[in-house]
Amino acid sequence: MIISLDDPVCLALSFLGTAVCAATGAFVAIRKQMDPIGALTLAVVTGIGGGTLRDILIAPGEIFWIEEPIYVWVAAATGLFIYLSRSVLRPGRYRLLVPDAVGLALFTWVGCEKSRLLGLPDTAILIMGVLTGTAGGFLRDIISNEVPSILMPGELYATASILGGAVYLASVSWGIPDEWTALLSIATVLTTRLAAMRWNISLGLLVRGS
Repeated sequence: MIISLDDPVCLALSFLGTAVCAATGAFVAIRKQMDPIGALTLAVVTGIGGGTLRDILIAPGEIFWIEEPIYVWVAAATGLFIYLSRSVLRPGRYRLLVPDAVGLALFTWVGCEKSRLLGLPDTAILIMGVLTGTAGGFLRDIISNEVPSILMPGELYATASILGGAVYLASVSWGIPDEWTALLSIATVLTTRLAAMRWNISLGLLVRGS
């Protein structure tokens, strides 16, 4: 049985993903010396951007934050908190990359889960998982005039999301309980991304090493 996205645990993970992604948008805005409106804009775009693009493609009449505006408020509140705390929460490298990795992991799973709930085929589930995980950060970087992380060589960004989606599909096909499927998918993305950041692991390095 597919986990309901209305389940309290799923809702908590969705809100957490929205908040951590929104935080990265606010950190970028602070680093770029934007005003409060800029911080709020980047926070909201990063927090809901991936899910919005996913829903436009697979459920255009059911955009998640239109149905449940609380996601916008979570993103906006997070962005405002980060901006007002900017003298304490200085946007160093890991203050941006670590929450970004957490958001990538959570939203990859959310995208896969929602797509499966709608009965999409495996290929579409994988694509929607990656899109949900990466699009918010892509939009954040484009708006802030940065090269998107997904396009940077050696980041293992999209690769981490793809691996997490593949683990999700494999777990489903093997009949692994949904709770463990979620955990395995999220852990795969997060571990891959954090390892790449910590030890400078790149896709090119892995290819050459093989």
